[in-house]
Amino acid sequence: MAEGNFFYYRGFPMVRSGNEIYYGSMGDKFVTKLTIRESETYKDSEMPTKVMVQMVPTKMEPDLLAKAKKGEMNSLYEALDTAYVWLSKELFGDQ
Repeated sequence: MAEGNFFYYRGFPMVRSGNEIYYGSMGDKFVTKLTIRESETYKDSEMPTKVMVQMVPTKMEPDLLAKAKKGEMNSLYEALDTAYVWLSKELFGDQ
């Protein structure tokens, strides 16, 4: 779904630049950065096979920097799902 100039996935905006996808809003405490590290061709399309997920604070405050996370996933779907869970827990708590 697109709103304005952004695509949204599960309520958070996404912006892609090359092999990097930023997921989340810069107005929140955190965003996630997904870096496509490896991909393979499947039926004329590139499918990510290794994606680094990093949750980074939008402000360089010590308490927020301590909550930064990162991990490597085996698909773009798995990376987006992980990013969604991390952002949701940090921004909205355990609901």
